[in-house]
Amino acid sequence: MITHNDPINSPTSSTPSLHDQRTTLRQQRCDLLRRYRPHIQSGPGPIRVMARLVAELEQECHKLGIAEEIIRSEIVNRTIGDVNLRLVTECEGEPGGPNDYRCLADELGVALPGEDLHGYTATGETYCWLHDRMMECELLLLAHNYDPRIYDIYGVGNPVLRGWLAQDMESHWHIRASSEQVYLGLGAMDCIDKVLRGLAHMYREQQVGEVGILFPEPGFGVPEWQAQSCGYHLHCFPTLEEHHFKLIPTQLDEILQQAPDIRLIYLTVTNNPTTFAYTPKSYRAYTTFCVVIASRGVISCCWLIWPISALANPTKTGRAWQHFHPPMPTNTPFL
Repeated sequence: MITHNDPINSPTSSTPSLHDQRTTLRQQRCDLLRRYRPHIQSGPGPIRVMARLVAELEQECHKLGIAEEIIRSEIVNRTIGDVNLRLVTECEGEPGGPNDYRCLADELGVALPGEDLHGYTATGETYCWLHDRMMECELLLLAHNYDPRIYDIYGVGNPVLRGWLAQDMESHWHIRASSEQVYLGLGAMDCIDKVLRGLAHMYREQQVGEVGILFPEPGFGVPEWQAQSCGYHLHCFPTLEEHHFKLIPTQLDEILQQAPDIRLIYLTVTNNPTTFAYTPKSYRAYTTFCVVIASRGVISCCWLIWPISALANPTKTGRAWQHFHPPMPTNTPFL
């Protein structure tokens, strides 16, 4: 049976009282706060520093053998929105029934076969099912003469997945793109970083001077740090509630008149933290507008990781992008 966070004590070791354990935990927390306070005060992302602090405190508590009940009562992690399903303990009614929330990790394929989840033993059926699908995907790749275990000499990653993503973009967003125009990454931040660095390199090759990038706010702060590290000049524009915290074309036109160095716009399909989302219809309105301003040589636009000026009319602008390869493309072995 697989278990987690069980302290390992020697037969002769004595277990401190719950009061002493609570005192030890609080002292550890004070020590960590003193160590991390300068980073919180000077760093651009205090929430991430706080997340590291909480994670480190939990790790130290487990090393010291502090009881789980003390840890749960003293530490409340409200830093990052991720949910660790292995920590869910609620069970209402019959164990294994519809209100036994301990089963979530098992049902979603997180828990391994035989893993103990606070008294519920996981079957691991979904985990094994996902593993079987992974094997099927790898066989499909081999059928397309792509071996994920062999070095990817072109550095472009999974060709089947790239084709599926291109089809999905066309069917849902009416963006015409070939699989060769799709580059894979390890997640949103990884993809954004690759595009920003790739575009920065392209502008250096073109001997373009200062390159500005527009970030509508509020928004997720990490892409701003990434752009700053690549040498972009950041422009931030506060969006309004009456516009559902979205940048509208008339505002964009006015901003570009005031800041002619802007060549990139960062737009997200679903905004963090407001959760307001652009629809395919509103996206196509942006695409039309961006084609007009791109024809004036003013701007290249990015929708998450897509250059709108290229995707809006790939037959005319695709040639300009066929030589653009974001650095450090991932070699993703599985779909």
